[in-house]
Amino acid sequence: MDKISAHVMPLTSRGPAPLKPAPSVRDRAQAEDAAEQFEAVMALQMIRSMQSSLESGNLLGDGMTADVYNGLAEWELARMLARSTDLGIKEEILRQLPKEEDSTK
Repeated sequence: MDKISAHVMPLTSRGPAPLKPAPSVRDRAQAEDAAEQFEAVMALQMIRSMQSSLESGNLLGDGMTADVYNGLAEWELARMLARSTDLGIKEEILRQLPKEEDSTK
């Protein structure tokens, strides 16, 4: 097998793997949702890292109730950041997906 065909058809333990078809519109929407959720998880990690630099360890102080509300506040802030800010993670994930096939062909 020459270098070009080996690059186009990656080898697996069972031989060449078939190329994946382009995602449908529904698959694309699911991928966008998953990419946004992943971006929110990354934002959450960033927020938690920043909060760990505070003396008390979080914005709401100490105690079990503060921990619960702080966790909820962190997650909501992360979701808002992922929706409203361009962190670039979602776009990079979506850029690597195969393009939709043109249905007019």
